[in-house]
Amino acid sequence: MRVWAAAVLAVPLYACANNAPSELAVIQPPAPVVLCYDSRQDVVTRLPTADCKGRVITGDEAGALAEARTRRVRSQLAGANRGRPGEKVEIRTAGSGFFINPRGQVLTGFHVIAHCAAVTVSSGRSGRTAAKVIASDYEDDLAVLQTKALPERFARFNPTPERIGRTDASVVGYPALGAATIVPSRTAVDARPGQVIGDGTEFIVEGRIRAGHSGSPVLDETGRVIGMIRSKVDEVTTFRETGQFVDDVAQAVNNETIFRFLLPQHISYTTEARGRTLPDDEVLDRASAFAARIECWN
Repeated sequence: MRVWAAAVLAVPLYACANNAPSELAVIQPPAPVVLCYDSRQDVVTRLPTADCKGRVITGDEAGALAEARTRRVRSQLAGANRGRPGEKVEIRTAGSGFFINPRGQVLTGFHVIAHCAAVTVSSGRSGRTAAKVIASDYEDDLAVLQTKALPERFARFNPTPERIGRTDASVVGYPALGAATIVPSRTAVDARPGQVIGDGTEFIVEGRIRAGHSGSPVLDETGRVIGMIRSKVDEVTTFRETGQFVDDVAQAVNNETIFRFLLPQHISYTTEARGRTLPDDEVLDRASAFAARIECWN
């Protein structure tokens, strides 16, 4: 069971493809959050125990349910529902991700691809390619996609971001800004990788994080990855449950959790010693070569 900070609900930051005070409030004692399965809608959500109206399940059960649903939808797409008037397959939601090695492997959030009949990865520099999930972790909300793309550049990780208390950072991804975004953009954020929250797998990021940012890398001033955007704190729920107002606050998965996920899967990644501080436009230019748009087809 995961424990989330601030007794809040987190808002997944994938974007619907058809839609297109900055000080952090005092964090209250965390409330238990469970995986809740609604059989009528066939969906799994993270909710406070008291709010779960369905069945409380484990992370393994949630992953199995997601895989079963994907198989059903793929079967339908293969022909079970073929010929029904008005039925078509299209991009329903989109998030972000990034290439982590030269083998065409992309890191993103599990919730970005959990209920997709098919997944594609698009990059402004390599076009669109089909993708296959080769590793996933529902609990920590991580997934790796295999593509046939050969990225121009792949991300490098900061090996010890936990030593950083608070820093100016960048999030490079594909936020939905009123319409589908087809080129990556840079968002300036205030990151705190040395201040872990919840169960120790996440840290706080303050900035204009939007739908579509899920799976985006959080980059330090040298362009190295210090984490991955997971979800935005729900301001309304936080205020209702704690009386505290938080604005533009998100949660990012820390590097330690990412490394712990990748190593047993034998998925390679590269860490890099500190280099020179980069100007903002160079951070964006470098990251644009490994940033990816993750497209969910249904």
